Amino acid sequence: MSPIERKENIMSAKKQLYILCDMEGASQISPENREALYHGSETWQREGRGYVTSDLKAVCEAANEFGIDEIIVNDEHDFGNKQPNVIVGELPGNVRLVRRPHLPGTPRKMTQKEPFGIIMVGQHAMYAGGGFAPHTIQSPPIGKVTLNGLPIGEIGLELALFMDVKFLAIIGEEAAVKEAQAICPTVVGCPVKSLERNWFPTAKENYALIKEKTLQALRQREEAGSFHTSSPYEFSLELTEEYSFDPHKRFPFRWLADLLFYRSYKGVMEEKTISWKTKKIVSGLTTTYMMRAYARKQAQGTL
Repeated sequence: MSPIERKENIMSAKKQLYILCDMEGASQISPENREALYHGSETWQREGRGYVTSDLKAVCEAANEFGIDEIIVNDEHDFGNKQPNVIVGELPGNVRLVRRPHLPGTPRKMTQKEPFGIIMVGQHAMYAGGGFAPHTIQSPPIGKVTLNGLPIGEIGLELALFMDVKFLAIIGEEAAVKEAQAICPTVVGCPVKSLERNWFPTAKENYALIKEKTLQALRQREEAGSFHTSSPYEFSLELTEEYSFDPHKRFPFRWLADLLFYRSYKGVMEEKTISWKTKKIVSGLTTTYMMRAYARKQAQGTL
């Protein structure tokens, strides 16, 4: 398909926007009310859900004003629980929520082949990346993840899943915005708070800015870039200081993990670092989550 045919095909198809929604980078959540992040807590129920829903509503309102037909929202924060972090009843009717155990390929299957673009809401930086609540999937034990030599956190992992899809905007902690722009310089950034500057405006104060930046990103879609890297996909995962890999650790379905890691993906396991190679990006991403099971906290005095 030629670039012109591809463009015409996209423009004639349903405009489908994919939103990755996390919570650590949402407006008004700070060290002072950190419990707003804890799924099921009173503060989460009373405050946290409202803050992240406000940020998401601003994006959805802009998307619908622009003419987006369908909005797929991946509510990924604390994904093992059934109750959503967002207040579904406050969202527009054309929003479809993804809330599932974390299987990296699932969100990609729920979107059409070429969605209009991807926007990230409530994002935080990778482990040791600065800002409020930085981590990568689960830190500890995960310290650093690389893909074809590029250090990536949850932002990069999601962009790898949606490879070549236009990355339109990122809304969240200032450190997360900088991380996203290092990967994809054209993405429209909208910081809503900054730990380094001790700047934590309210969700209400941020609403208009988020909507404005989202509209800007949607209007500038043709100038937006995307993330791309080529197969084979070479991954590495390094643990934080107090953890090490235990190749003999017992856990459910370890036989399957061994089979995939060692035989299928030619994995190499050292004390603090593992590496593997895959032909399909989803296989590599799934392994990133799976290999946490081999991590074991070191006994005191062994560091």
